[in-house]
Amino acid sequence: MFLCLALLSCGGTTENSLHNKTFKALKLFPEGKSFSGFQLTNQNAETWVADDFKGSYSVLFFGFTHCPDICPTTLLDLQKVDKDLAERQFLSPRFVFISVDPDRDSPAVLKEYINYFNPEFHALTGDAPNILSLTSQLGVAYKVAAHEEGDLIYDVDHASALFLLNPAGERIGLFPAPHDSRLIADDLAQFMEAL
Repeated sequence: MFLCLALLSCGGTTENSLHNKTFKALKLFPEGKSFSGFQLTNQNAETWVADDFKGSYSVLFFGFTHCPDICPTTLLDLQKVDKDLAERQFLSPRFVFISVDPDRDSPAVLKEYINYFNPEFHALTGDAPNILSLTSQLGVAYKVAAHEEGDLIYDVDHASALFLLNPAGERIGLFPAPHDSRLIADDLAQFMEAL
């Protein structure tokens, strides 16, 4: 449905010292990319807009709660990353799970789901146009199979990359799949040390 443009734009050089570092899993973009024009809802039924991504580093992951394998595995990996960084006495970024399946993933469903992995993690969803607005700006590929209202069983395909945002709320890099929690933690630790 969409091209994951993010995967095509990881090359390039810049004066920024971060681009001179060697990361094992993190792919930095040549420059940050801002995004806006959407409104989501978090697991506490509170509105979340672009400005809410500002103020700290964030790692975004797109999926859905009925996902049989990729989503729970990735969230378990992020749980390990969070623990690893804490043990090294680094402040973890915000971990944000964004559902692309709003018909099944209400805020209440998201709250129960994300709390299973880590109650400190954030979970967001929104209606289809708002999700499309965000994902198209970030270059996230996904497709929700045709279904009737109220259906509980249908397929959702989605990219599994993790997106890194800076405190300005800009997309600055990604961790492509497959994920290795230790390498992600190593890169985030090195990233934080470089700032």
